[in-house]
Amino acid sequence: MSGALVAKLGGNALALLPDALAAADGRPLVLVHGGGAQITALMAQRGIPARFVDGRRFTDLPTLACALVALADVSDELVAALRAVGREAQAFRQGELLQCTRRVELGLVGEPATIAADAIRAAWGADRIPLIAPIGRDLDTPRLLNVNADDVAAAVAIAIEADELAFLSDVPGVLDDAGVVLPQISASALPTATGGMLPKLEACAAALAGGVRCVRIGAGTEVRA
Repeated sequence: MSGALVAKLGGNALALLPDALAAADGRPLVLVHGGGAQITALMAQRGIPARFVDGRRFTDLPTLACALVALADVSDELVAALRAVGREAQAFRQGELLQCTRRVELGLVGEPATIAADAIRAAWGADRIPLIAPIGRDLDTPRLLNVNADDVAAAVAIAIEADELAFLSDVPGVLDDAGVVLPQISASALPTATGGMLPKLEACAAALAGGVRCVRIGAGTEVRA
């Protein structure tokens, strides 16, 4: 939908919610939230070690169980926070919107394949903000899969023909080797990255290739095709 904003809330999603609402400035808004810190904390409580491959969480059955609980908690907090400021949300947290192919090298992890864009539009029609947790369903089985939230945000932005995709977190933007925020970068010349920034930059490139006009990372970096 022309003019729509997809905002991915990373880090402390609750603290970032006002920024997302302000950035939308009356435009149709979709919120995609992560919950990495909450998942890792719950895994630690349960004695489950966390493992990452190129910035992406390796997910086995115990990890998936933690992800489902932690993401549902984040979703509930965001729904309550939106209601407190007079907004209603339509929460999607059990893979209702997203079908995936499985990335076997990462365990029970999905790569977005199809997005139920009509359900997002229906939420808008009911004056609700679509609020999406990064859980998908395997295309080939009934199994739920953990999905990187950056990948989900990019896939949603492409599916609804969003005008803008914003990755909001406690990271101010993409940094150069001296630690200075790069104000603008091109999708054809993305810098090298490690850790959590790597999937974010990959999602930027995918969104721009899929027709999204502009992608922002933090408050400081704009990525254009």
